[in-house]
Amino acid sequence: EGQFRFLNRVWRLVSDFANSQVSSGQSGEKGKMTKEEKDLRRAIHTAIKEISEDLEEGYQFNTAVSELMKLSNALGDARCQASPIYAEGITTLLLLLAPFAPHIAEELWQQIGQTGSIHQQTWLKYDPEALKVDEITLVIQIMGKTRGTIQAPANLPKPELEELARNCEVAQRYINGKEIKKVIVVPNKLVNFVVAK
Repeated sequence: EGQFRFLNRVWRLVSDFANSQVSSGQSGEKGKMTKEEKDLRRAIHTAIKEISEDLEEGYQFNTAVSELMKLSNALGDARCQASPIYAEGITTLLLLLAPFAPHIAEELWQQIGQTGSIHQQTWLKYDPEALKVDEITLVIQIMGKTRGTIQAPANLPKPELEELARNCEVAQRYINGKEIKKVIVVPNKLVNFVVAK
């Protein structure tokens, strides 16, 4: 029953796209994408990478289908349906779906105006640049307890992450003049302040 609902969701998603008459083009220029488009492109290329690895390394079909569901959810939640990135996502979804649901994928492939059989297309390759994250959610902890999160640029050095966390409102509220004994920084994840009681 879950598979049936998933395939129905994919059918509706692709049919809505086909009915909207959006041209299926290649992805836009990387520097000019909106945050929404970058996030969608990251989801697309993450799915390509994960599904390719799942199929190559031991035929892990359940995790591959899980990635397909994540991609369809990302497309369903996207607010950039007029974007060429969205068109890339729809064609990618169908190409990745083809080994698992060949008849539905073929029918939807024709519905979006693609020529030839979907099964004669080359397998997709992911773009490592698309997987890079520009911004992360940094967890702020006081004495090992999560007190909040802040947005921070990705891959900041430890001292800069610590400074950013130390000056944020969340940390200020809980530290409030207390002596900081130790600061634990896990890059791109969290900053934990150990304070005197």
